[in-house]
Amino acid sequence: MSSTAYRFCEYLLDCRARELRHRGEVVALPARVFECLQTLIEHRERAVGRDELAVAIFARDNVSDAQLSQIVLRARRVVGDDGQEQRLIRTVPRYGFRWVADVEALQVAEEAGAVPEPAASPRSDAPEAAAALPMPAESDPTPRRQRRILIVLASIAIVLTAGAWWAVSQRERPAPAADAGGSARPSAALIVLPTRVEGPQAAAWARLGLMDFIGDRLRRNGLPVASSESVLSLLHEKERDVVASQLRRAAGEGWIISSRARHRTQGWRVELTANGSDGASRRATGEHADLLQAADQASGRLLAALGRSDSGAGIDLSLAERLQRAQAAMLGNELDTARRILQDAPELQRDEPQLRLRLAQVDFRAGKHAEALVEVDRLLTTATARDDPVFRARALLVRGAICVRLDRYAEGERNYSAAIRLLDSDEHVSLLGGALNGRGVTRAALGKFAGALEDLGRARILLARTGDLLSVARVDANLGHLEGERGRPAQSLEYLGKAAAEFQRFGAVNELVAMHAALGGTHLKLLQPDQAHAAIEQAWALREQVSDVTLVTSVALGRAEVMIREGRFEAARALLEEHGDGPVLPGDFHRKDALQAELAWRSGDPARTIAIVDAALQDWSPETWESRLRWMQWLRQQAALQSDRPLRDDILVGADAGVTGRLLEALAARAQGRNDDAERSYRAAVAQAEQEGVPGDIAQAVLAYAPWLIERGELAEATALVGRVAPWTGRDFDLALLQARLFHALGQAESLEAALEDARRLAGERRIPEALRQPPDP
Repeated sequence: MSSTAYRFCEYLLDCRARELRHRGEVVALPARVFECLQTLIEHRERAVGRDELAVAIFARDNVSDAQLSQIVLRARRVVGDDGQEQRLIRTVPRYGFRWVADVEALQVAEEAGAVPEPAASPRSDAPEAAAALPMPAESDPTPRRQRRILIVLASIAIVLTAGAWWAVSQRERPAPAADAGGSARPSAALIVLPTRVEGPQAAAWARLGLMDFIGDRLRRNGLPVASSESVLSLLHEKERDVVASQLRRAAGEGWIISSRARHRTQGWRVELTANGSDGASRRATGEHADLLQAADQASGRLLAALGRSDSGAGIDLSLAERLQRAQAAMLGNELDTARRILQDAPELQRDEPQLRLRLAQVDFRAGKHAEALVEVDRLLTTATARDDPVFRARALLVRGAICVRLDRYAEGERNYSAAIRLLDSDEHVSLLGGALNGRGVTRAALGKFAGALEDLGRARILLARTGDLLSVARVDANLGHLEGERGRPAQSLEYLGKAAAEFQRFGAVNELVAMHAALGGTHLKLLQPDQAHAAIEQAWALREQVSDVTLVTSVALGRAEVMIREGRFEAARALLEEHGDGPVLPGDFHRKDALQAELAWRSGDPARTIAIVDAALQDWSPETWESRLRWMQWLRQQAALQSDRPLRDDILVGADAGVTGRLLEALAARAQGRNDDAERSYRAAVAQAEQEGVPGDIAQAVLAYAPWLIERGELAEATALVGRVAPWTGRDFDLALLQARLFHALGQAESLEAALEDARRLAGERRIPEALRQPPDP
């Protein structure tokens, strides 16, 4: 037992979840403010010195009094205190601060992870079992690092499999382990093809439904079987000879299983044929009046022919066919059909937890995340969820996937962790692999990189054992995303490119679109506009094959960003008008506003830039990425400075605000005539950008600092600075123009003309200032 939460007034500070809650509702606050509150509360028996508090918050003691005071001010405001009353945080003159309010330390079991809310503020709208799940009602505080589009789709495979009706109470037998060397290379996988159905039109669902059913029957008896989704991806719009060769490569030494279901007068006959890589063949049949019973018989006999004992299907046939038909519709991306099948169930079946979980999955896939979340929360209060740990784990996996899509990463992490505790690594291989993959995604988004790497590594090993090649590719894609989150775009690019090639091979459209969009954003960070253009156009070309409208909107916004960087302003403006108002995920909140502000700024309209930013800031969503807020503030202040308009004086920049934050500090100092402070902030921005090594950030810092040096006549310093970005001037208009400006100031006519040539080639609709076209002074 350990103290992991503190209750005071009507607030609860949950240190394990890193959340502050007020009357049960999560309060969004920056990480530094949380650490300030935690440090003061944990040392409430004494005053905390300024240096000690600075080290706890910033991990260093060379922090200005102004920076520390800003954090304490925000901490006071977030808990309803201020510098006058000092009811909770008291200033100790010439020393530091002390927490003075009454606090109740809560002893919370490590495994349970549940923190009781203040008794005076119960939540009347919470589901009955909410006390057993540490899940806030609102979104998590947004971390500073940007989250790329990849994590939007990270849990699709989990949601497809997590509610599988046939395994609600059954366990998977152990899959073959990795080789002795610990290799995570995928095992030879059985591939089950869609069923050839010869019977009434009403049985058309069996083409995909029986494929899925047979695959699971084999999988749960210890055989590595590729997921139905992976198989359908391989078959997507391929020629027959191409399909045969790709299937054999995917199966390796495993079996390829085909099936035929024929309707006869007395019922159904299901025939299964397994073909090995060595030419061997195994056959099995089943006959029954019920189609699933016939498939179940044939599957059991095929298991025997392959040398496996059969644990039985354990099917509730009163519900099985309807759920299997819905699964088949989902595999075919026919979400309306799947929903109709489930909603048309007889009244006695409508309250079955398995059916309700499948309906929640359909809502999730259709983008109805709020509705799906409500239903899963209800399911977690049922007796089935209480008594059946595997069903509860599946519901938690669906809930975790929903939280990922809603940018509620801390909550999603807890869902996945709870599911992992319920699953056995030998008995639930694919489920556990999916849960670890999902938790790795949430931890990466929360900046918990060590834990994310561990989870994704374990997930890859487990999923490789199942032979599910598409899921393994998804883990690899997530590793690429993680490299991007760690500030390593070049390494991220390598992973993302490989993943995109795999998704292309499998025909996994949603993942492929997400990969191309992620590649586009990464290429922009690396100042590779041609590659960014190619990647985003590939994503855009596939938009009509994407069922999730939020993804389409996100790709449109990414395409508009590339167009703006290319100087294609009219095309970007038209694209934003047509697609920018579509439904978005929290990761795209205010993205259109940011793009419109950037478009106005780059078009030379500072007044419109200021108007767009000010209007957006009046209605700013707290769930929006902090990096997007800083970028918009930077655009606004830059536009104000360039047009002799007043800068906003209510922009507070913390010590962890990144390169853009340092540039905001420099602009504020310039506006107040504090040139020495501006110089220090500019230098700090350049130093941080170079330390992190991202070309886009280095360019931003140099583009802000160098013109100021040129204006002041400090040409030697400007020359050294511009020289740092010289390798990129041939592919970035702004850098080419900056180089031209420097050469003009230096009076180097020949070099000026070469720089202007680069600028003209890259300009698009951007204008080259008339002053630069005039011959420089000798």
